[in-house]
Amino acid sequence: MIAKKLSLSVTLAAAILSTALVAQKAGSEDKARKPLLGVVHTQAPRGVRVEKIMQKSAAERAGLKAGDIILSVNSVAIRDPKHLFTEVQRYAAGTVVAIEYQRDGKTQLLQVPLGERLDAASLVGQTAAAFSLPQLGKKTPYALATGKVVVIDFWATWCGPCEPVRRALEEFQRERRTSDIAIVGITNEDEATVRAFVRNRGARYPLLIDAKGGVALDYHVAGYPTIVVIDKKGIVRFAGFASGGGLEHALQLAEKLAAE
Repeated sequence: MIAKKLSLSVTLAAAILSTALVAQKAGSEDKARKPLLGVVHTQAPRGVRVEKIMQKSAAERAGLKAGDIILSVNSVAIRDPKHLFTEVQRYAAGTVVAIEYQRDGKTQLLQVPLGERLDAASLVGQTAAAFSLPQLGKKTPYALATGKVVVIDFWATWCGPCEPVRRALEEFQRERRTSDIAIVGITNEDEATVRAFVRNRGARYPLLIDAKGGVALDYHVAGYPTIVVIDKKGIVRFAGFASGGGLEHALQLAEKLAAE
């Protein structure tokens, strides 16, 4: 038994070392290509728990599943969701990294070629991707339409910074009292989770369920909260994080576009 464990440890160590050398080489060749693993994750007692897998992502192609516990990346133990993100960002897109994870109590190792994370800002000036998504509390889906300015808030219930953004959007909506700007929130969590979250908070604008994460991928969402502003003709005019003045700029732009 000890010999088997030792053999497994040596095999894992060799795989991780080999992967790390490849990663170092790839990272030095092309640092401009930002990596994307493609998981929505929350804190676990040890490592992070995968809650959702983004469609067509590196994680999906590699075989990671919801419920898996990510323990390490290239032998670096993962402490929390933020740490996983920063650790993945050390490598270039296309780099193969060794991800140690736990599934059904068994620890396993995956070689994962990282996908490429496209900045949401690269969408500015392009036609917004059409979508039709289930709306919380409504029988009919919400479809993106032209004719009015649309502000999209990509958020999650577990995202701390998303809450002040939500309150700011509600305040913005109350102060305007007009219908020339539509505000919608989009999350890839299930309806039951979102319903429980808003039960005591209320929801003053439509909350849409992007269960498979396809819309988030279309809009190059790399983190929460991300804000997108679409003009009356369906062109993306702003896309980026709400932090660092992003939300204020987005709302000022929305007002300007609505007045045109």
